[in-house]
Amino acid sequence: MKNENETDIKISKEEFMKIIELTGLPVSHIQKLIDLEKAEQEEAKRKELEKKNPPFVQLYKSHMKEIRWLITNHHLSSNILFFFLENMNNRNVIVCSQQLLMEQFNKGRTTIHNAIKTLKEHGFISVAKIGNANAYIINPEIAFQDSRDKIKYVSFEGKILINKNENEELFKEHKFENLKVLKDEKK
Repeated sequence: MKNENETDIKISKEEFMKIIELTGLPVSHIQKLIDLEKAEQEEAKRKELEKKNPPFVQLYKSHMKEIRWLITNHHLSSNILFFFLENMNNRNVIVCSQQLLMEQFNKGRTTIHNAIKTLKEHGFISVAKIGNANAYIINPEIAFQDSRDKIKYVSFEGKILINKNENEELFKEHKFENLKVLKDEKK
């Protein structure tokens, strides 16, 4: 907070360096202060960005036993759960079609359906239908990506994953280059 006697003055770096030279202060010390201030500002920006979309997923210890059970007894279901964790937004939601999951895991519709059913029946996820796609909501008591104070909120905005095979016309029409597309791992 500025007091009434403070005023911002904008000068070029070159002019500022001339003033420093006239004061007799070592330029290297002033440059270090400037660099330190820039680094602090960049770190503050990085932290703010991480707050909006943290680069981690929290797994709660209280449900590690259930996760181990899933990994041991339902290999595909656990792979799908971790695929969801990897791609979900910071509100534990991901939207994708069964076709995308079939291609991603090289499995048939029934196998994917059964794996999702296992996740749902055992409380790892909830599923909301959106036309031919589903919104998968990961149970925030098992894993969460946002800050702990927001654990009680689940929004229905989500990262939407599409694949090229289901959307050939879209890709041809718009020639999307910067869209996140899951690569076919077999090729």
